[in-house]
Amino acid sequence: MKIAVCGSSFAVDKDIAKKAFEIGKQLAKNNILLLTGAGNGYPYEAAKGAFSIGGKVLGISPAQNEEEHTKKYLFPKENFTEIEYTGLGIPARNFPLVKEADAIILISGQTGTLNEFTIAFHYKKVIGVLEESGGITSIIKKIAEICNKENEKENVVYSENPNELVRLVLEGLKKVTANTT
Repeated sequence: MKIAVCGSSFAVDKDIAKKAFEIGKQLAKNNILLLTGAGNGYPYEAAKGAFSIGGKVLGISPAQNEEEHTKKYLFPKENFTEIEYTGLGIPARNFPLVKEADAIILISGQTGTLNEFTIAFHYKKVIGVLEESGGITSIIKKIAEICNKENEKENVVYSENPNELVRLVLEGLKKVTANTT
């Protein structure tokens, strides 16, 4: 199973960064492959959390190679099991990141995170939203309501507790799997 953590590339709030780290640890404890956009910020904090207990982390980089990844984008190489270089740039790398994931978790974020949300929403993926993390997550409920698609809206779960959020996402994935078999 693969879950992408998407969100702000600027981890400015230490409490939110700790929650992101805990989300990564919880995903690793559940043997989930953590996907990120291979950048900085809250998704990277989640990657560090997963990696800290031996979890697997795949970064989907917008760069075409390692040099561009580190020099142009100033993205890290540490705390990833593997980095896949797409050469797609930002925001085009969001599509394979979300499409490859079974579910996504949003932490704060701006337009890139909103883009990742809309892709996941369109494909009826389970979406976990870390409430009270700021950024785009503060209006996701309203966006889901405006879209007014009951089946998709039901796939969006919310919590400000990282452990509960991971649990809700995993429960959502079980429901989706049960409905497709």
